[in-house]
Amino acid sequence: MNTQKKILLLLLCAVVAMVVYAINPIDWSFASQPLKKIKIAMLQEINDTTALKEKADTVPVKVKDTNPQTILFIGDSMLEGLARRFYEYAGRNGHDLHTVLWYSSTSERWAKTRTLDYYLQQVKPTYVVICLCSNELFVRDLDQREEYIKTIISKIGNVPFVWISPPNWKDDTGINEIIIRHVGKERYFDSRHLELERGKDHMHPTFSAAAVWFDKVALWLSSDETAHPIVMEVPTEKVKSTNWTIMMPNDPGK
Repeated sequence: MNTQKKILLLLLCAVVAMVVYAINPIDWSFASQPLKKIKIAMLQEINDTTALKEKADTVPVKVKDTNPQTILFIGDSMLEGLARRFYEYAGRNGHDLHTVLWYSSTSERWAKTRTLDYYLQQVKPTYVVICLCSNELFVRDLDQREEYIKTIISKIGNVPFVWISPPNWKDDTGINEIIIRHVGKERYFDSRHLELERGKDHMHPTFSAAAVWFDKVALWLSSDETAHPIVMEVPTEKVKSTNWTIMMPNDPGK
């Protein structure tokens, strides 16, 4: 028998011995010391632990940005209620909040004008929050709306941002799925299924409901579910809203 065959035979014998030892109920000993059996379940447990550790090592740990932020908050009429509470959080946490409310605006208006470019240059935000598309819940030209949303995102560039979805009062035709597709779940706050008290138009949340809505947004903004978490401790005092820019529906934009 040549050397290679001898080696293979020895390896085979070793494997058979290990299997027999693993399943044999007899206790074995060597030099009066009991030998502990390695069970198949133990091997699986070792493999599972190793796999979990390797997975944990590859997942980046999110660190909350504790710096005061300069925040640009843009969007449609939904900002009227949200911004009131947002200013209280900004005051409590040292953030500098600038709100640009464009009544009846759509992704098309923000994409086709230089309004967003202008305020990005003026404010120089370290964080951008968008609440837009409540006027586009039932549109059919979704391919075109997708291009507008992509344009808005490209304008923001590398600045950390999040998108607060419209608080649907009816099922939309797909605009929210387009937003998620391009901003990602870690930058998308899903408002669609919130139970909110509505005003007389049955669409806009009341101011008190909008405050509750933003409380949920703030909790999410400070959690590791967000791409770039920031400090958003709950305010204890009322803060007057400042740094508002109001644009009317017929405003041509910048």
